[in-house]
Amino acid sequence: MKYIIVLIAALLSVTNGFLIQNQRTYSMKLSMMAEKSKALPFLSKPAKLDGTVIGDFGFDPLGFTENIGNYDYVISSEIKHGRVAMLAVVGFIVTQYFQVVVPEANPFKAITTLGYGPNLQILAGIGAIELATWDKTFAGGNPGDFGFDPLGQLKGKSVAQINDLKLKEIKNGRLAMVAIIGIFVQYLTFGKPTLEIF
Repeated sequence: MKYIIVLIAALLSVTNGFLIQNQRTYSMKLSMMAEKSKALPFLSKPAKLDGTVIGDFGFDPLGFTENIGNYDYVISSEIKHGRVAMLAVVGFIVTQYFQVVVPEANPFKAITTLGYGPNLQILAGIGAIELATWDKTFAGGNPGDFGFDPLGQLKGKSVAQINDLKLKEIKNGRLAMVAIIGIFVQYLTFGKPTLEIF
């Protein structure tokens, strides 16, 4: 009789062990589902992307926020790359139709036609801008704010309006980063001006 009671107790403890494990697994699955990215629901949301930063939708498939220690630098570099990409899209299309310095409609050939001197001047100008904004890029504060607003776009605006403008800038910058790559590939593939493809 003692053995039967011990056997029943052992069987009950084994089944209870499975029930507790299943409940834990279920709660872990629920918490994991809650920590998925808004942008890519099949990927886990990175820890630093908690939605507090403007434009944060949990999209970081390459893990920049986890691998680069300074999160403000990551934000600042995304804003800077977006701004450069927006200028590049406009510049790439405009130089195909209006040549000012070099009589070359192909933007890639225009770089080599220009020569070393002007290209080094452009590179030195970029370096000077990088050095001038070094502290604001790495020290933190308000990423992307370099105190340059010659048109007064932010004067007299509420915090909500400023945040809306910042979100628009980030979204347009992200779109421009994708667009300039597409424009490069399209031009190198077809060899026609960008607007003639449509």
